[in-house]
Amino acid sequence: MFTGLVETQSQVLSVSPEGENIRILVEAPSTFDDIGRGDSICVNGVCLTVEEWDSSHLSFVLAPETLRVTGWTEQNLQNAVVNLERSL
Repeated sequence: MFTGLVETQSQVLSVSPEGENIRILVEAPSTFDDIGRGDSICVNGVCLTVEEWDSSHLSFVLAPETLRVTGWTEQNLQNAVVNLERSL
């Protein structure tokens, strides 16, 4: 569950195609020190699952349906600044 209140913004560091999916690495906010694999993070209003993380980045895999309904592409995600919110 999300409040709809943006906690912070971060930059997309890299975008990599993986078959039909796209993996994005997002700069990890310093305040997100309680994140773990499988956590839900709201990215620009879309609930995504943390695949990997460390102190510098969060990794998400975007499936074809997510890409279709959001209109996200490799091109418009590269270097984008995204809104982030942790789930309650």
